[in-house]
Amino acid sequence: MQDRVICDGCGKKLQAGATICLHCGWDQTAALARPESISIVEYIKAGGWRLVVYGLIIALPILGFMRLRTTGPGPDLPTTLRWMAFGDGGRAAELETIHRMHEIGSAAARFAVREMELPPFDGEWEEVLARSATARVRGWIPLVFFGADTGMAPASVRELYEVRSTDGWGRPYRIAVRQIARDEAAYDDPVVAADLEEGLQATFFTVDQPDLLHGEWARLLIESAGADGDFDTEDDLRMISYVLVGHIFRLLYDPSVIQVEIERAYTIGRHYYRIEGSEYDLIDARLLAEYRLTSIH
Repeated sequence: MQDRVICDGCGKKLQAGATICLHCGWDQTAALARPESISIVEYIKAGGWRLVVYGLIIALPILGFMRLRTTGPGPDLPTTLRWMAFGDGGRAAELETIHRMHEIGSAAARFAVREMELPPFDGEWEEVLARSATARVRGWIPLVFFGADTGMAPASVRELYEVRSTDGWGRPYRIAVRQIARDEAAYDDPVVAADLEEGLQATFFTVDQPDLLHGEWARLLIESAGADGDFDTEDDLRMISYVLVGHIFRLLYDPSVIQVEIERAYTIGRHYYRIEGSEYDLIDARLLAEYRLTSIH
């Protein structure tokens, strides 16, 4: 102890040969007790695993619920739990993609009624069609179409109902416009004949065909590269849409009736369409929007 000059208890300097610290009272002859270090593995074996398990029990439902707010519930409990744990495999992105396709077709139909011409699909075309989006014209509440404009809609619903140039994966659509011959010649077009043979929808619930004998029509082909991001592959998504350019006017019609018909055509934004490449339909997309609307999102 003759060479000890530092107190083990407080670190102060001691006089040579001192065994008791005058500052803290520590007996320099006693061994300083130091806790034994323990590794994380030994800690878990000793019972620390409970903390890990309890943490996961609390965290996983929270993370799963946050994921579920985007994907929506599955058709059954096992599917819902799988989506909560591992995601929905791109289902929500696909539903957003096909619903935006429909919004592009509807907005193009409204633009054609108002401007008596097709909208441009080059440059910032989505900004041109934005004012004709369903949310701006008819409201955003899913399946009811009544409520408010786009600015009042939740962001999670707005991304389905807005006209955007990108699909659910954030990649740009590819759009091709084909002018349809007038009158009987329209039905001689092999592309048109194939479309009519395959069938077209007029609404979410009804199948119908455009009256190509009257008026000027155009065919839109709206394509998404799908989950893999490459066009012309098996997972591509497509929507074929037939749009009437302008409005059909007939002689001796009551002007007030014509005005009502034009307003109705603009409000509805009707186009005749078919979705290809997706196992889902627009009802699935609307149900997802309804879930996002009513959930805490």
